[in-house]
Amino acid sequence: MKLRFALFLLAFVLWAPFTYAQEVRRLEHETLADFAQRNGPPQAKLTHKVIETAAWGKQKAIMAFYLVHIELKDSTPATQVDGYLFIPKSTDTYEKILIRNFEEEGDTPKIEAVFFANADKDKARELIVICSWLQRHYDVNGTLYGTFIFDDLRPGANPATLVFLEGVSERVSGDCDCEWRDGRKKTSNYKTAASVKAGLKRLGF
Repeated sequence: MKLRFALFLLAFVLWAPFTYAQEVRRLEHETLADFAQRNGPPQAKLTHKVIETAAWGKQKAIMAFYLVHIELKDSTPATQVDGYLFIPKSTDTYEKILIRNFEEEGDTPKIEAVFFANADKDKARELIVICSWLQRHYDVNGTLYGTFIFDDLRPGANPATLVFLEGVSERVSGDCDCEWRDGRKKTSNYKTAASVKAGLKRLGF
């Protein structure tokens, strides 16, 4: 019985950090950039201007995006952009929530736009991130675009990661704004915040 309890306790301790948001503090007189850099992934660099917003009714919530060098399962080096949302709990305390690990698609992702718009049936607006990836291949050259939509945080919720709304994201996600070696061309319909917002309105949001 004692062994079972010990194993349960160990499992809970290991599981809990990945379930709830991490709590971090902002130092007195610390700038947004310094706060974001200090609380980002180890050895990562900020890759987008740090954003301060009244997201979901939370005054002075902070969003930051970091360029991270990783190693894939086969030991191949790669890069990704990790996005984090810092929700204020008090004047100097924040809950650190992972937005997403934006992965390579032929190139390192670039954050093109970060904004809020309604993308489901409730009144709260969702967080939307548009990424792009340069495509430089033998057969095709151009830019690939992708839209990522995340559900709003419910009052009192402190998850470790935002909920990704994959279905609606795909419906307003860009394509390859590219030219092929055989002369074919394609234009992406969703490259900007305005175009994605218009697409969501056409879907009834």
